[in-house]
Amino acid sequence: MAYQALYRKWRPQTFDDMVGQSAVTHTLKNAISNQKTSHAYLFTGPRGTGKTSAAKVFAKAINCPNQKNGEPCNECEICKGITNGTIGDVIEIDAASNNGVEEIRDIRDKARYAPTQAEYKIYIIDEVHMLSTGAFNALLKTLEEPPQKVIFILATTEPHKIPATIISRTQRFDFRRITSQEIIDRLAYILDQEGIEYEADALSVVARCANGGMRDALSLLDQMISFGDGKVTFEEAIQVSGSLTDDLMIDFVADLQAQKAEEALESLQQLFKMGKEASRLVEEWLEFARDLLVAKQSGEAVGRSERFLQFKDEVDAAFLYRFVEALNQTQQEMRFTTKPTISLEVVTIKMAQPQTRSAPRTI
Repeated sequence: MAYQALYRKWRPQTFDDMVGQSAVTHTLKNAISNQKTSHAYLFTGPRGTGKTSAAKVFAKAINCPNQKNGEPCNECEICKGITNGTIGDVIEIDAASNNGVEEIRDIRDKARYAPTQAEYKIYIIDEVHMLSTGAFNALLKTLEEPPQKVIFILATTEPHKIPATIISRTQRFDFRRITSQEIIDRLAYILDQEGIEYEADALSVVARCANGGMRDALSLLDQMISFGDGKVTFEEAIQVSGSLTDDLMIDFVADLQAQKAEEALESLQQLFKMGKEASRLVEEWLEFARDLLVAKQSGEAVGRSERFLQFKDEVDAAFLYRFVEALNQTQQEMRFTTKPTISLEVVTIKMAQPQTRSAPRTI
């Protein structure tokens, strides 16, 4: 059997399998259990947070003859058919490539026919914000007067691009970014089930790079497993992800705060020689500074090293605020330059200079 990517193999098959979306899953389970489902739903949120997975679980649960407490059994022919994509009454559509009026009119015409295999006909429209204005207007008519036994689930990462007339006719569920700790716990569970050795620090690197998306985390973990020949280590995680270690960032920030411009520039050049991209460095430093500020307030830093926890007491909060402000400004400038490395060199020298106070205004 061909190898199956982790994000596909471990795709949630029940609402309880979903990580970090308890408010959404609890509401959907109750609606199914109490037979109070809507004719249209809007699932919004960042990529990889479980929108389409939740839509497929919903399609199984509402059609499952053995449904219990809003969860599908995953054993009956209906559940297996929906999982395998062989049930014709559950239709998945990618609006990015089917965004015209004719495609939506075709959906509207076919929605009039009763489901043939399942109890409900489910239309899952992914990236729905990609529909044209005409397509939205065609869809609106169907949402205003929905056929019986038909449910629409619209999924999008950009809800602000969807007309208010569409949103007002749906039940909206906002999927949040998954926390680093939730991602770490899920990855550890999957690796334990797969029988793959791993280092806990490596999972912290994956969680930081995933930026709240479980699919991104699993895809990166797949790369690391292949790179490490079946084992996930911290050093290989850093190498594959292109991330910076806490030690590298601490040394750099410490040099800036100590006004050691020459040493800081030398560290920056070493990072460039290692193949680090300027835009990625800015993102890493922003997150690092943010974590330091949070740690100074709460004393906690999920996935960070012991040295990080020590350094938080050594670094000045006022310096961190200036560092974040300078990085944000540099990030904006880098969008319009062909040589982003120069921007980083300039901000490095600037941050390593003594802070000058502006002269008082004269009247």
